[in-house]
Amino acid sequence: MKAPDGAVFIGRCQPPHAAHVQSVLAALDAVPQALVLLGSANLARSVRNPLSAPERARLLRGAVQEAGGDIHRLTFRPIPDRFDGARWAADVKAVAEAVFGAEARIALVGHHKDESGAYLRWFPGWTRRPLPGVPGLDATSIRRAWLTGATLPQGIPVRVAKWLDAFAALPAYARLRDEWLAVELANAALPPGIRLDEERWLHVQGGQVWLHIRQGAIGQGLWELPGHVLPAGTWAAGQGVVFDHPGRALVGQAIAHVLQGTLPPGVVGHPVPLRTALARPRRFHEDHHVILTRLLEAGWPDTPTSSGRSVHP
Repeated sequence: MKAPDGAVFIGRCQPPHAAHVQSVLAALDAVPQALVLLGSANLARSVRNPLSAPERARLLRGAVQEAGGDIHRLTFRPIPDRFDGARWAADVKAVAEAVFGAEARIALVGHHKDESGAYLRWFPGWTRRPLPGVPGLDATSIRRAWLTGATLPQGIPVRVAKWLDAFAALPAYARLRDEWLAVELANAALPPGIRLDEERWLHVQGGQVWLHIRQGAIGQGLWELPGHVLPAGTWAAGQGVVFDHPGRALVGQAIAHVLQGTLPPGVVGHPVPLRTALARPRRFHEDHHVILTRLLEAGWPDTPTSSGRSVHP
């Protein structure tokens, strides 16, 4: 079998740590050129995704260089979170083809830590270069320590640790710290296995879309589709288009039921130019920008509201 022409490493890298650096170095050892795809690049800064794609690219590139890697053979690209495996995999393949060419032999670099690594099975025809990972090191634990003021675990590159320390002096860190506490308390208060239903409305008229600005600690200041989360154990009536990807919400297993039309009494929103809203995905809470774009692609608001359709945006 011929050697691969290029390698692809896909990761959220929130933040970059030793296992990410190890993966990129392994890619550079195996191929002439490596592509690093930084996931969730379209999502707002949150406790799950505190670093922007440019911040992650800069930190990971520097950490790889500090570890002796040839960064001139590295290409970084952002990749959006689609909350849909097939659409996301198509995006990955398209970027890889643009970088390496349509006929390139590609190796996929990564390690099976949990189901977040399921994407390693989504690229038939690509070879795989599995890695063992670094025991006891994961980005979730790093974020927990960072946002609670605890000692950071070992395995964080020096420049990443310095960046995290400097960022902790900014107002954005204080917001993330408050959000972390609010998310932890909200999840702890949910009965085991309970799902949360949301009712949301899409109202588009005269080139404007009606949005609500979040006021609480979770997603403070971000846009969302107007509506509300129903009390735990209360289900939506079943109308609207359903968005139920298990990773879409910060709190619980939340299922959004989206209807179209004028906002009902008690549901608050204000008009925003639709062009502005579409151009600013990282201004939105959770997956609300993905929902907006998916429904517009499907022909809303010109088609009648359907009942009970499940959509993985």
